[in-house]
Amino acid sequence: MTTEQIKASIAPCGLCCETCFAHGDGDIRRYSLKLKEKLGNFHINAKRFETLLGNPIFKKYPDFKEMLDYFASENCKGCRIEQCKLFKECGVRRCHREKQVDFCYRCEDFPCDRTNFDTTLYNGWVMINEKIRKTGLEAYYEKTQTRPRYL
Repeated sequence: MTTEQIKASIAPCGLCCETCFAHGDGDIRRYSLKLKEKLGNFHINAKRFETLLGNPIFKKYPDFKEMLDYFASENCKGCRIEQCKLFKECGVRRCHREKQVDFCYRCEDFPCDRTNFDTTLYNGWVMINEKIRKTGLEAYYEKTQTRPRYL
């Protein structure tokens, strides 16, 4: 994969857009679509299974189906293409465009207070950018492809 292709996959903040649950071309969406296909019209049978199997877990199927439908919907093309649809107050994209830097760690003001992140997200943002700086973009990208996004 070329550096430009990797940059298209990694947001300016350092998060891998492809591994986000909202990304239209990501694995979470792809697997959710496949699971929906495999389940078919299971919602019709969920109530019956609750009674037949004596397991109240099937009462929760409508909530599960709603979440699965959400994960399967195409939501986002990535932060370099459009504003983040999940975190609408993110200050990174706007800053990245103003300062014309590919990644936050390349900015002379990194780390800064322009992100609008809460403490947990801010600390993760700093850690991710330090990893990219230390290991390089290609090595960082490879690791994002083999580990879960949400640890």
